[in-house]
Amino acid sequence: ANNHRKLSDFGIRNGARLQADDFLQDYTLLINVLHSEDLEKDVEFEVVGDTPERIGPKPSEPTSRNISNGSDDGAQPSTSTGKQQ
Repeated sequence: ANNHRKLSDFGIRNGARLQADDFLQDYTLLINVLHSEDLEKDVEFEVVGDTPERIGPKPSEPTSRNISNGSDDGAQPSTSTGKQQ
């Protein structure tokens, strides 16, 4: 519904900074809006960007394991129902 509107209709002007998030790909894009009168004939805008340092998804975090009392020896909690003396 907003395709016909200009950025200025939303209060976005020269020097504005926008952040776009893609939660499915865990990716964030920072956009700096800069006005320029030096564009070639019939060019309305130009997209300029920096190449990311590394391309591809972020490494996944290791899966967490349930560890009781900080021990990783595989011991399970007691299921005894008897009385302790």
